[in-house]
Amino acid sequence: MDVVLFALLLFMLINASSMFEFHMCQDHVVEPPSARTQPQPQPSVSYLSKLLGTTTFKDNATSSSSPQAVAETQPPKPTIYVKKPPGWYFSIYIRIDRSGSFHTYPHLGGPFKSLQEVKKAIERYLDDKRHKTLWKEQSGDSGMEIVIKKALYWPDGRTRRCSDNQVVEHTREQKSLMLQALLDTYNEDHKLFGDDAYEFKDILHFQSVGEGNMWYKHFNFTTKTKDGIEDLFFAEVKEERDNELAANTFCKIESNENGHCYGCINNGSIDMKHPDKADAYSGGHLDVAAEEARVRYIYGVQ
Repeated sequence: MDVVLFALLLFMLINASSMFEFHMCQDHVVEPPSARTQPQPQPSVSYLSKLLGTTTFKDNATSSSSPQAVAETQPPKPTIYVKKPPGWYFSIYIRIDRSGSFHTYPHLGGPFKSLQEVKKAIERYLDDKRHKTLWKEQSGDSGMEIVIKKALYWPDGRTRRCSDNQVVEHTREQKSLMLQALLDTYNEDHKLFGDDAYEFKDILHFQSVGEGNMWYKHFNFTTKTKDGIEDLFFAEVKEERDNELAANTFCKIESNENGHCYGCINNGSIDMKHPDKADAYSGGHLDVAAEEARVRYIYGVQ
């Protein structure tokens, strides 16, 4: 009798274990109904991050192509991704359009239909920029010679030490590429194509605004259209995650608009134009300088 009871208990235990394993697998495999009804990204951005040597891209690049996103009254925030090639002094910005194609800034060809094409285009670009003779080992060169060269030069032969004017110009070039990528996203989100699309012209003002552990970047820049009309834009750009930039605000403004921003005023960017509506942008509403003075007063520290 004991043997029969033991066998029966063992049979029930095995069945229970199997059912548990089945449900555990189901929890990991079965997709929610919303995932079945919405089209999946043509290439996954998480795969893009792995392919390009990063690990923090957010997998939402093509969500705007879903029926739910198209039905929204408000377009999504313009979002782009940043790739910083190791050992180089510049970034490459990547935009994914609604069809799933990839665009690079600077323009490296394309639009690219696959992630492999993006990777190869970046590799070709870096190879073409690399100095042809500087890094060739000469007979008698020691390992220390290479270390010295790397301390003096970038891979393309440009000297690492540069003037303040060169730093300013390089920063403007990089910010211009970033704004161009965001502007192209804005055009697509607002269905502005051909003669109706805005073209990036020039940066007028740029200021970083820090509040607590959050950082915002405020921009004034000008655009033009095919018919020669120029417009003034304001943008507030925030780093959502590593290597992901989103524009909290990206809009055309009038030259007489003068929304208040402590962050720009306290840092000397008094000519920066902001939208009149205070809730149109997130950063700059906290007077950090006044708050510091208040805290110093409380603790008796001047």
